[in-house]
Amino acid sequence: MNKVGVIVAVLSLLSLSATPCEGVGPHDQTAQSNGVAVLLRRLEQVVAYLTLLTDSADRARVRDFSSAELMSGATRAVIQERDRQPLPGTLPDNGYSLLVDAFVEYGQRARIATWTIDVKRVGDAGSDREWAIADQQQVSSVESLYRLSVNTAKQFTARDLKISVEDLELTLTDGSVFVVDVDQGVTGAVLLGHGLMRFHPTPAIEQGQVKIFCGSEILETKFDVLYTRIHPSDFESLVGTPNLQPKAVDPRELKRAQNVFRAESPKSFVLDLGDLSRDAWSLLPGPGDFLAEVRTRRFDTLTYARSGSEAEDISLFDRKRHRNISIYASKQRAALRGRFYNEDELVDYDILDYQIEVAFSPDRQWIDGRARLHLKVRSYMLGTLTLKLADPLVVQSISSTEYGRLFAIRVKNQNSLVVNLPVPVPRDKELTLTVVYAGRLEPQTADRETLALEQRGMQEDVSMLVAAEPSTLYSNRSFWYPQAPVSDYATASLRITIPSNLDCVASGELEPGFPIVLPGKDPSQNRKMYAFTATRPLRYLAVIVSRFTRAETLTVAFPEGTLNLAVEANPRQTNRGRDLAGRAASIATFYESLLGDAPYPSFTIALIENDLPGGHSPGYFAALNQPLPTSTLNWRNDPVSFSAFPEFFLAHELAHQWWGQAVGWRNYHEQWISEGFAQYFAALYAQHQRGEETFGDVMRQARRTAMDVTDQGPIYLGYRLGHIRGQSRVFRALVYNKSAAVLHMLRRLVGDEPFFKGVRHFYSKSRFKKAGTEDFRAAMEAETGKPLGRFFERWIYGSTLPKLKFSYRVEGSDVVLHVEQLGDLFDVPLTLSLQYADKKPVDVTMAVSERETDMRVPLAGTLRGIDISKDDGTLADIVR
Repeated sequence: MNKVGVIVAVLSLLSLSATPCEGVGPHDQTAQSNGVAVLLRRLEQVVAYLTLLTDSADRARVRDFSSAELMSGATRAVIQERDRQPLPGTLPDNGYSLLVDAFVEYGQRARIATWTIDVKRVGDAGSDREWAIADQQQVSSVESLYRLSVNTAKQFTARDLKISVEDLELTLTDGSVFVVDVDQGVTGAVLLGHGLMRFHPTPAIEQGQVKIFCGSEILETKFDVLYTRIHPSDFESLVGTPNLQPKAVDPRELKRAQNVFRAESPKSFVLDLGDLSRDAWSLLPGPGDFLAEVRTRRFDTLTYARSGSEAEDISLFDRKRHRNISIYASKQRAALRGRFYNEDELVDYDILDYQIEVAFSPDRQWIDGRARLHLKVRSYMLGTLTLKLADPLVVQSISSTEYGRLFAIRVKNQNSLVVNLPVPVPRDKELTLTVVYAGRLEPQTADRETLALEQRGMQEDVSMLVAAEPSTLYSNRSFWYPQAPVSDYATASLRITIPSNLDCVASGELEPGFPIVLPGKDPSQNRKMYAFTATRPLRYLAVIVSRFTRAETLTVAFPEGTLNLAVEANPRQTNRGRDLAGRAASIATFYESLLGDAPYPSFTIALIENDLPGGHSPGYFAALNQPLPTSTLNWRNDPVSFSAFPEFFLAHELAHQWWGQAVGWRNYHEQWISEGFAQYFAALYAQHQRGEETFGDVMRQARRTAMDVTDQGPIYLGYRLGHIRGQSRVFRALVYNKSAAVLHMLRRLVGDEPFFKGVRHFYSKSRFKKAGTEDFRAAMEAETGKPLGRFFERWIYGSTLPKLKFSYRVEGSDVVLHVEQLGDLFDVPLTLSLQYADKKPVDVTMAVSERETDMRVPLAGTLRGIDISKDDGTLADIVR
């Protein structure tokens, strides 16, 4: 039996609320069901449990159960039936094995337990003794829930009260303090008055993000309200009773404190228990955890959190604008784990396979799903496991092949579900969970893979003269099926049912004989079923539903193996779809020649109408946006809009089958492994298909757009680049374009053959795994024999650019090229074009790595001058 005393360890520190899974208990069934319900209501009000038992009940087991589950001091109990099965050894309708959730209050404290109760019919229908309890057992429990409130009997005066945690000082110069206490001590406080907040993150990268937010590397702002949550054991060290002077309670200030508590407390650690209790019940923060909701005068509410369960355990969040200002590891966490981390190291289990049956009704945005998850335990002992599932989707049941029906807590505002296991499960044991769920879920909106509108000169009326064909996408940000807290490679099979007038493309290969029509009561209610199977591991599953026409089908032959390529297009895009098929085959063939394989045996392009170009590329398929010619939107100045090479979007999205899908990234910092490699491979295809001039145009644009915003942070910040100000073009300029330019500079430094050997080495070693910068560095060092630590330190983890001063002198029949680095030392290639009076220009590349670098080049004629190439992607400020 598993008692979860501190379940907070598996929940995120911010915005916690939860509901139990909705049961499917048959409360509305026949008279015998009503009789069982009467028994359960009597159990809620039990004074003498023995009066509810059958004569044959084992009294020793009863005593053990009563001492653990029916403790004295209960002030209220609610018991809800969740499942019912026939009881072996009894006649039909004369015995049941019930699964119930029992919520018991003890004043301001409570617990939840899941019990199995065997009941038998022992009396006449409708009598008080119609049903009795034959046996009982606890399955699991959640302890130490609290109904919190401001202590109305205490108020304190504080002067120069200072609360200090890592990188944060909160000083109440003059004001009042109200406490929120429980039987273990003080777990929260409301501070009212004049205060100062000072946040000064230690990492230099985070200082830069704070400067983007407030204009200074240190955030200082006045506040007049502070709500904080802590573990009771931390109260004295953080606040301290000696710093608080008791005073008579002021009713007006008390009312204000209570209003603050009502507004702020539901944002953290709160469980909404649904049909068990309408009150708000809270968990205690873990020891060392800290939360502060600070109402500032300048920035509205800022939330500082330190959460021991997070890889980066310190964060500052702008609640009004929903922006992460700063996220990083504390000194203690960084010392224990090192500089880098893999998000897989934070999960307790691996999902090995999904079997998903789902019905979509796009007109209502409705999903009915049943997901079977086969998983393997990674932690030493697993008592609870967390699943991701979108908040609007209501869980109807969770069961395990090994343990039967399971109790779960729904974590709202976190798209999470915490499942309580009846016994600790050891490492390497495999489990199978089945989750049944349903609800209304909005489709995934356009993300940063879709271009943004030009900000200047944009027309106010952006309506389409011709409406785009509707499409519905559910993918990695939708949480449309239960999944691990982080992306996790797994095989899968999907059975997808949609209205018969629609079509779909999904992760995996379409099985032979599908789709099939499922007849309804009349033809208008017919449905269509698709079956997809993914035999090779996927990071996540996706599906897009629209009206599609099969535009083309091709088999692409490689030296080893083939790729089944298809194009499904919205009806108006069928002709374009036929054109795209051949281009996609050419792109796939080129990528296979560079990397040696195609990671997935099939690839489908879903060509959909949209107001902006762009796309989204899960494993096995890509949704590619096709703007209508009547669109009035302008996207041409976006960093990743390459008008000189229209096939770039297709090449980028197809590259994601290798980079981003077959090779994933360890955490959000490493997203450049996906976007940067996909961007550079698209540029390489432009070079292969159109030649050096087009390639130069692409790299020149990548260089220019990256250099314009490089002060916004390093590539290693991932999605956070541009996030604070909502500028997604900054993200694309750096994570897409700068990353591609960095790869090109590395290629020019080490040479083509070692570079592509290193890329193949990295790909083959990381295939169907998550990789990071250090993995790529190791692969490149292995193939080049050169130390590349400084290269990656400067270009991936840093945000500054090299400053180079160039000069040259002629010595006899040679020219001596001279480059001086004026700031930090970088490893950077510099392409110089020697201009001759009587010959064509000759390009030479200097590998600049020292404070001063000289290169002697034999002259081929009369030197007229030397141009510094601007179209090679070198990211540097260069002066003469």
